[in-house]
This record gives sequence, C-alpha cells and structure tokens, in this order.
Amino acid sequence: MRSLNFLLALWMLGFVPSGLMAQEGQKFPVLTGRSLVDKNVVLPKTGKVSLVALAYSPNSEDYLKAWRKPLFDLFIKAPGTDLFDFEPYDAQINFVVLLTGAKKVGAGKVFTKLEENVQDHWKEHILVVKGQSLADYEVLDLGKTKNEREKPYFFLMDASGKIVYATSGAYTAAKQTELENKLQALLGDNQFKD
Repeated sequence: MRSLNFLLALWMLGFVPSGLMAQEGQKFPVLTGRSLVDKNVVLPKTGKVSLVALAYSPNSEDYLKAWRKPLFDLFIKAPGTDLFDFEPYDAQINFVVLLTGAKKVGAGKVFTKLEENVQDHWKEHILVVKGQSLADYEVLDLGKTKNEREKPYFFLMDASGKIVYATSGAYTAAKQTELENKLQALLGDNQFKD
C-alpha cells in the first residue's frame, strides 16, 4: 500500500524527473539532490555503476509497479530474505524526481509527502532534485510525444557516468535480462555486494 501511495504522490504532485531517453554513450548530467534520509547526493556517483529510474506521469504508475520487485531484487534486497537468496548487484540505484520551474516552490511539501509514503528500504534511493529547466537536460533526449512522456525511463551508467543502456516503458523479462547482462559486463568479477 505504501508503494502505491508513493507512486500516487508522484503523480498528484506533478513531478517532472530528469533525463529521459538518453543516447547510449553520452555522459549522464550531474544532478544534486536530497535523499529521503536527508542526505545530499550527487549523481552519477563517480566510481560506481548506477541505475537511475525516472517517471513523470500518472500513467507510469502501473509500469513502475511491475518494475519495483525486479529492481529491488537486483539492487537492494538483503541476502537471506527469501527462499532463493539471490544477492543484489554491487551497483547504485536511484529514483530521481526533478522539480523545475514553478514546481520548485513546492519542493518541501513534495519531500514531506514522499517521506510519509515510501517504504524505509527505498528512502535512501529516492532523490528530490530542484533543477533549472528541462532544457538543461537536453543531452538526455526527453520524451517528445504524450505517449513517450507517460512511460518511466531507466538509465544504466558505468563507473564514469557514461550511459551504457537505456530503456523505457513496461517491465519485460527481456528488458531485465538485457539490464542484467549489461550489469554483469560492467561489474566483472565484483558483481555482488559483500
């Protein structure tokens, strides 16, 4: 229920997150935000393989629900918490909420609403970023059509912040497989958290 509230809060508050449909090989723009555990965070993290997930439409809620469990298992889940005991990858995951223009005024309210509705294990992974304008993130090739803007977007970056994989929309096993293949290639022998 809390995760549903989180997604609903994103929609109701009209979030516009950063960076959509980036070109692979491009550097992800530097974003500075505040996590829900009240830490300042800079993305991408230098020296760390990272996945950034973005959504800016109420219509992306159903897509995000389907992605939530696979992403949790890949990046966050503690070993020994389920029957199969898969270890999460040693990579960073963040959900970024970018507030631009007039929406920046409500950043405090947005932050409080998210804090109240997000499960504890996700809080350090959700960032609220106050940006100047969406034009500042042109390198990411933002969705142009209504249909494109309704999907969530996912960017996998290498340790230098270069985008090596980008996808959007509904969860599929094929997208998860592609994401895992890219993660394994990036991480080599140091794939799993200690």
